[in-house]
Amino acid sequence: MSEQEIREGMLLAVWDEPPLDFDPDTLIRRVEQKKSRRRALVAVGVATAMIAVVSLSLPGLLPREDNAQLATESPSSASAAPTESPERRAQRLGDGLVAGLRARMPSTKDSYASFGPGRSGMSLPYETKPPRWKEGDTEFSGFVYFSDEIGPTALRVSVRKESFSSELFCSGADTCQQLWKNNGSFVYGAEFRYNDPQVQQVGVLRSFDSGLVVEITAYAHNPSNGNGQRQTVPVGVAVLTQLVTDPGVVWETG
Repeated sequence: MSEQEIREGMLLAVWDEPPLDFDPDTLIRRVEQKKSRRRALVAVGVATAMIAVVSLSLPGLLPREDNAQLATESPSSASAAPTESPERRAQRLGDGLVAGLRARMPSTKDSYASFGPGRSGMSLPYETKPPRWKEGDTEFSGFVYFSDEIGPTALRVSVRKESFSSELFCSGADTCQQLWKNNGSFVYGAEFRYNDPQVQQVGVLRSFDSGLVVEITAYAHNPSNGNGQRQTVPVGVAVLTQLVTDPGVVWETG
């Protein structure tokens, strides 16, 4: 038997046997070191996972900068609407009158409102541009245009600041009286025939304690151009009174 065969046989014989220099204490220490190292790795992994969870939770718990800024804003400043311009106010009131007229006279069509600043509400014949609205304008006038079964016509509308005079408003009228009074305002209505058997002009005027005056007038012709002569007015005092007192049309603000 060769030396190589003897060595291989010895290795096979002692394969499952501990080496001759085997030390049980050394083995136990290595086992304990591995167990300690494993526990340390587990502890580090758990700590890392907890840090990750907390870091994900903090953004939801802590107030964001934009949320903090919103929290400092008062509810009144956040919900405050921009100041209404005089032109926008006039258009809003005109739209309200148009809606009220359609509701009370469903046969009307092609209705819309057009107003300008001041008591004339229109540019003079020699002016190439209509008058411009200015900040603080409180007076405006113009027309509510519409068509009925007879043809196109309009209502004259004037909103101004002045002291009400019943003598001046009723001057020349065949009938004139107070028709309505409520919440610091009252309404007068007048009819004018001008020696004609049919009513040729009707008007209502609403005066507020603040000095605001709203006047709506209907004629037996189209007041916007003087055309379209009729036998009588297209809208009576009753409808005009309903328009000027419509709760959906807020004449005074603030």
